Amino acid sequence: TGVTLSKVTGNIVTDTTSLAAEASATFIVTNTTVAAGDTVVLSQKSGSNGGNTSVEVVAVAAGSFSIMVSNNNAAAGAAETGAIIINFTVVKGVAA
Repeated sequence: TGVTLSKVTGNIVTDTTSLAAEASATFIVTNTTVAAGDTVVLSQKSGSNGGNTSVEVVAVAAGSFSIMVSNNNAAAGAAETGAIIINFTVVKGVAA
């Protein structure tokens, strides 16, 4: 499920769809403030119920960026079912 949020800082709340152990899911954030040369910084504020979930930016383009959520629990570990709150900041790039 994609997200539309056109701000340079903010937070995103994921849905509670189950993410199995050792699985990942990627979604696109449409954000008109983002340029291809920008850097998007993320932090996971709260919401992980498995305790071993990570978030990272995997692509940046003009008008959007992609976030991958990974459940890093071992194969027999817990599924991630919590609504994760992800903080983000767009750091504007400058061409040198």
